[in-house]
Amino acid sequence: MIHKIKIQSIAGLFVGLILISCGGKGDEPTPVIVPVPGTTTLSLPVNNTACLQGTSASGTSASVSFAWRSASKADSYQLVIKNLNTQASDTYTTKDTLYTAALVINVPYSWSITATNVSGKTTSDNWKFYLSGTASSSFAPFAADLTSPASGTTIASNGAAAVQVTFQWTGSDPDNDIAGYSLYLDNTNATTAVIASQTASTTTRTLTSGKTYYWKVITTDKVGNTSVSSINSFSIN
Repeated sequence: MIHKIKIQSIAGLFVGLILISCGGKGDEPTPVIVPVPGTTTLSLPVNNTACLQGTSASGTSASVSFAWRSASKADSYQLVIKNLNTQASDTYTTKDTLYTAALVINVPYSWSITATNVSGKTTSDNWKFYLSGTASSSFAPFAADLTSPASGTTIASNGAAAVQVTFQWTGSDPDNDIAGYSLYLDNTNATTAVIASQTASTTTRTLTSGKTYYWKVITTDKVGNTSVSSINSFSIN
């Protein structure tokens, strides 16, 4: 009789342990997966603004208000403002959809908004504007955005001695009076003009394989104002 009681006790303890171990995991909360933020829409300053008057803070700078629409699931926003003359960028973090920054006048700028949360980030379009301290009848074009070939790209020649490469870029101007583009291309520092002027924002050139190329675009408006793009490089192997 004593042996039966011991066996029943051990069996009951074993079953209890199984129930405890199986029931423990079921009590854990299901983790909540937060989706990455949606994309925000930019509002102010308006893209390609010809003459943006800010509130003067001093003789050389002005306060500019940036506004955008809220993005779904966003916890905060990063405002990135780039000086297109120096290519220097400043980043500001805020939980609001409005931010005011002091900027140097008579300078072209670009700006974008990145919505962030614990799961990731989503970046808006990139807009441009010109901050002018005084009214002007003519503004220099924005520097062209080089799109193809992208910098650092390697183009396969597949054994050919030469290949055709298509160059593409995007130009914009506060006054909408771009007269033409000049393409500079060589194997050193993009100082050799291969196209003096054309109105199209694309061209195709036949280039020798086994070399690295550097290129840039100079934009000219109808009154002679110019702007110089960044320099992109690519290789043909």
